[in-house]
Amino acid sequence: MRLLARLTGLSSKIYIAFLVAAGVPMLVAGLAGIYLSLDALRQEALGHLEQEVRSRVVGMGHFFDQLASELLYLSGSSLLLDVAGPATTVEGRLSAQARARLENDYAAFARAYPYIYQVRFVDTSGREIVRIDRRDDQPVVVPRYELQNKSDRYYIHDALALEAGQVYMSPLDLNVEHGRVELPERPVVRFATPVVDSGGNRLGLLIVNLHAAYILGQIEEMAGGRGGVAYLFDRSGFYLSRSAEASGSESFTMRSAEALATFLPRPLLARIVGGQRGTEVLDDWIVAHAPIAVSQTLAKRSDSSMAWSVALAFPKNRLFEALFNLYFLYGLLALSLLITAVGGFMLSRHLLRPLTLLRAETEEIARGNFTHRVEIRGKDEIADLGACFNAMAGRLEHLYQAQERRKNELEAEVRARTLDLERERGQLVTVIANTADGIVSVGVDGRVELANVAAWRYLCGVGEGLVGRSIREFCADWDEYAAKASSRTVAWNFDLRQNGRTLSLGIAPVPSAGYPVEFILVLRDVTDERRVQDERRELDRHMFQMEKMSALGEIAMGLAHEIGNPLAGIKSLVQLLLEDECSDRQREYLSLAEDEINRLSTFLRTFNGFAAPQEMHPVACRLEQALDDIFLWTRREATACGVTIMYAPCCERVPELWADPWQLKQMLLNLVINAIHAMPDGGSISIGMCSGARLSDPERGDVPAVRFCVRDSGIGIAPEVLSRIFDPFFTTRPDGSGLGLAVARKIVQQHGAAIRVDSTPGHGTCFELTWPVAPGADATPMESAGSLCQRGAQHV
Repeated sequence: MRLLARLTGLSSKIYIAFLVAAGVPMLVAGLAGIYLSLDALRQEALGHLEQEVRSRVVGMGHFFDQLASELLYLSGSSLLLDVAGPATTVEGRLSAQARARLENDYAAFARAYPYIYQVRFVDTSGREIVRIDRRDDQPVVVPRYELQNKSDRYYIHDALALEAGQVYMSPLDLNVEHGRVELPERPVVRFATPVVDSGGNRLGLLIVNLHAAYILGQIEEMAGGRGGVAYLFDRSGFYLSRSAEASGSESFTMRSAEALATFLPRPLLARIVGGQRGTEVLDDWIVAHAPIAVSQTLAKRSDSSMAWSVALAFPKNRLFEALFNLYFLYGLLALSLLITAVGGFMLSRHLLRPLTLLRAETEEIARGNFTHRVEIRGKDEIADLGACFNAMAGRLEHLYQAQERRKNELEAEVRARTLDLERERGQLVTVIANTADGIVSVGVDGRVELANVAAWRYLCGVGEGLVGRSIREFCADWDEYAAKASSRTVAWNFDLRQNGRTLSLGIAPVPSAGYPVEFILVLRDVTDERRVQDERRELDRHMFQMEKMSALGEIAMGLAHEIGNPLAGIKSLVQLLLEDECSDRQREYLSLAEDEINRLSTFLRTFNGFAAPQEMHPVACRLEQALDDIFLWTRREATACGVTIMYAPCCERVPELWADPWQLKQMLLNLVINAIHAMPDGGSISIGMCSGARLSDPERGDVPAVRFCVRDSGIGIAPEVLSRIFDPFFTTRPDGSGLGLAVARKIVQQHGAAIRVDSTPGHGTCFELTWPVAPGADATPMESAGSLCQRGAQHV
């Protein structure tokens, strides 16, 4: 009665209804599945077996076709036709050269096919001409004295009967050497094709012996894979067999198919031997068979000895073992289902109430009531589960309370940190806004995202906006500078000219992980700083020049004393010797010595005049008069070099210059001679007044001056040399002293004038001089004239 009462409960009714609703369809589906699965598995197993046999024979057929194609290619090769013709034979035998070429070719062919046992070329009488054997798995050339006459072999006669382009395939038999079967036994299949020249004349046979291990290996693999017996039949009714249990011990002798009549039905044997394809199920065996298909290239013979078939037979019980296991599996599943149903019903009543309590308390926990606990009596796993549930609820309550406390602490900390950040941000904004340096934030697209007042003043000026504009408007080479700064970890600095001021610009990349680089720019006005640096460098340069000139003066006085006096005595002696009677050769040598003494004396005077202070007597003088003497002195040398010299004033009345006439001529002479030397292939020199100017004189104050230029069309001066041309003893000519331009600059400086030079390699050089006019002279007509040297000349 108690059991009946349990069966009438709601949960039991639901359980039984579910069991009936799930069990009946499952039973029907299981029985249908058993039947269909068994049938499908049977058909699939038979199909796989037939496909395996078919794929094996197709592979063997493809191998034979490939070998036949290679044989036809070798028989028609130009090498074989050339060496087998009458031109390369001596008394019916190949020459040594022709034999070596064929042996090398056939050895390479045998090396490419491991199953080729022998390659031969046989003449029409059956005598071997060339032969390659495989020994120890390597192709070996057989010497001439070991070659044999194979005219008594059946395959020679059969192959010679073929037409050109056909390939003969022999039956499977053992290799015979010198009339005896070779030991150990070597079953082979021979492929042969006639060799015919272009005129249709037969030259012999090309024969390849294929080791039968390839074919037997294929059927042995089938037998071992299925655990059955594999057969190789020919159309004459003979066969070879291989089985997994006796692999490697069977004979190579072909046996009559009649011996299998007790094992296989005769109609089945007839279909196998006849070359049909199929799979048949016998009482205890399953047999799948298929013919080995070869191409039409292989010659057809009346005895069908080369038409083979492959059959695979293995016990039926091995194939259907899986089917029997399937029956057992379905029975075991049905039994398990029944046991599970009964056991589930019994356990459901016992477990249902505690689980219901657990579900109710879980819902309370999910609603946030962590104080609830479940009460389950007993000592089983359900009671342990209840205890674990209560412990979990206690830990959750503790963690929730701790989380609430931590959340309150974090909120307070975030509020305090936010206030600190706001304060720091206000301080930073104040510093950036009031700093004297300009600060600019540039985005990845080169546009200004943030800038302070100083940056606006440096880059735009008052009243112009900066945010949103491209930084390239102010720095044309921004992309190049940004690329260099991106590869650095510290700021990269360079100078930028903007609105007439010099700005020091520092670029620093903003660190970012996986994002395009942004930049922070710091601008500082360094105009005054750069001007002071330039003035300091100029002062240092003048100090260095003064020290150098002082040292040169001391050297010059020493040279004038130590060399000038002895040199004067030597010159007097040479002149006395020239007044005496002497030979023409002696007179020539003495004249040369006098010339060299004069040249050295001239150098000493020039050097002493450059280094020692010179007394200057400035007077009012005209430039035209000084140039007349210059033209007279340089006319001969200029004509010899093909140089023309021209003078072109810019106005009719040129004011007089305030200068020492001799030193003015010396300065102009040095410039003109230097210009002539710069034009060895000819050219022109232009000298002329250019315009009016003003000079600052320490004694007279701001004085009027004029500009005049000396321009040539010579080779020009390289930029790296231009800054050194006024240095004493610096020259680019092998025969130059390096004092001409240094003396010219010294004369210019002594007169309170200025000189600057502009030169472009290949386009000539222009020296522009700014010279004070004589007191009382009127320089007004010159003030409106333009300079001829306005290409950024260097002021010296």
